[in-house]
Amino acid sequence: MKHGLLLLFFISGVSTAFAQFDKGDLFVGGNFGFSINTTENSNPGRSTYLAINLSPNLGYFISDLSVIGINPQVNFYRNKNITSSNEKISSNSVSGGIGLFYRRYFPVVDNFYLFLEPKASYNSSFDEENKPKSFGFSLSPGASYKISPKWMVEAALGGLVYHKSYNSSGTNQGYDDSRFAFDLISTNSIGIVYFINQKDQ
Repeated sequence: MKHGLLLLFFISGVSTAFAQFDKGDLFVGGNFGFSINTTENSNPGRSTYLAINLSPNLGYFISDLSVIGINPQVNFYRNKNITSSNEKISSNSVSGGIGLFYRRYFPVVDNFYLFLEPKASYNSSFDEENKPKSFGFSLSPGASYKISPKWMVEAALGGLVYHKSYNSSGTNQGYDDSRFAFDLISTNSIGIVYFINQKDQ
């Protein structure tokens, strides 16, 4: 993430100014995430965890510096374990949800902005037997830079995050978990934005 912010600052120093935002501007964007982690156990044994996340967003400028938008999400997880007796055990899960956000931009120099984004989100698993659900609220800072009249790159940090999850099973057993955290390191993203109706200048 540090490198992403440095890249935005570098570009802002060498590029020419483009048209700024206008009320009624519409954009699409988002980010794609992929991670894989393999752990060797002392049993011996081995476990592999794979996660794929797709998170597009659609935003609408209600003023020249303020945006409201929606953020659908799809997540795929695969967990594979190999036991000491070489038995293979694997499980897959898919979840999806929706987020609603508001973003306020703060101009710094030509084409370069800082922003603050409050967001509310809901996610649920598609598993028929075990359907964990989660709700989240976050307040995230970030930075954006317009690389052309229709394209913009952005970097968002985790910020202040509240997360609540609930899991119920067919046996009427369940768990309820709530977490509150301030994190600017591990929960961050870099994305790209395309303006649908802004004219080239």
